[in-house]
Amino acid sequence: MKVTIVTTQVPFVYGGAEFLADSLLRKLREHGHSCELVKLPFRWQPPQKILEHMLAARLVRLRTADRIVALKFPAYYVPHEDKVLWLLHQFRQAYDLWETPYQDLPSTTDGVTIREAIIRADNQHLRQVSTIYTNSMVVSNRLYKFNGIGSKVLYPPLSDPDIFHCDSYQDYIFYPSRINAVKRQHLIVEAMRYTKSRVRLIIAGNPEETEYIRGIKQMVNDYDLERKVTILPLFITEHEKAHLFSQALASAYIPFDEDSYGYVTLESFRSRKAVITCVDSGGTLDLVKDGFSGFLVPPDPQRLAVAMDRLMEDRVLAETMGSNGFQDLLTREISWERVVRSLTE
Repeated sequence: MKVTIVTTQVPFVYGGAEFLADSLLRKLREHGHSCELVKLPFRWQPPQKILEHMLAARLVRLRTADRIVALKFPAYYVPHEDKVLWLLHQFRQAYDLWETPYQDLPSTTDGVTIREAIIRADNQHLRQVSTIYTNSMVVSNRLYKFNGIGSKVLYPPLSDPDIFHCDSYQDYIFYPSRINAVKRQHLIVEAMRYTKSRVRLIIAGNPEETEYIRGIKQMVNDYDLERKVTILPLFITEHEKAHLFSQALASAYIPFDEDSYGYVTLESFRSRKAVITCVDSGGTLDLVKDGFSGFLVPPDPQRLAVAMDRLMEDRVLAETMGSNGFQDLLTREISWERVVRSLTE
């Protein structure tokens, strides 16, 4: 089958969604399909650009493809007679992030008009797609809550799970992710003020917001945390990440209302490491079981500190939780075979 993956790309931004698109391209080809990846450029500032990108997507024609697989807003507006949607997220600023600190869409007359245009277009065009999968129950629930549209969950697997392993349980919590306000690295840095054990924190990822990374570094200086917190503000390779996971005590992944469980969760469990996440972190709650494979805590620095100290002071608990996460992961059908079969059958 000739399959075209269509998604959007913000220039110079590469995260989980971009990694998933590249992985899907490779796996479809490995399973014998002829596959291409089409990335539509996208920006949301100034907000009027959003409407232009929505129109541009509607004007794209991919007639040589037997099927297109659309991943993100507004790429799923591209018309095709055989279209499957694997929804990673809608334009969240118009939905669940509206009237939150992460709204990033002005509450002006123009902003409200743009928001209404997005919702109206989603309601129209998403109902024209015969098969809609999402990457988590959180995204499925949002789609039904805001648009009244049903969907099926199709969990994204790791691209190369075998590189993740466990070597030891050292003294640091590892938080790999793009560094931005929604990922809330500032919460875990502030939590280090309140830890009573000798636990350390390593944050690694590409900074997306200059002011945000500057603020985090300032927190480290202001709170005299230089010996406890290490920040690697750069893109790290999969093998570098696997090495840091292999020796970590546990991992942290505490975004605000994340679309999916995040690759961090899978990578941590494959490395037999527990996951500390927050009760409002969204998709992570699909996999992390409180007290069994990690801790679900309120987004409060002092409560995060307690969770980190507990793992540091009880290595047996840390190892047991990590093992539980790994074993639980094996019972779930999260595989590329299932993904390819679902998207091409």
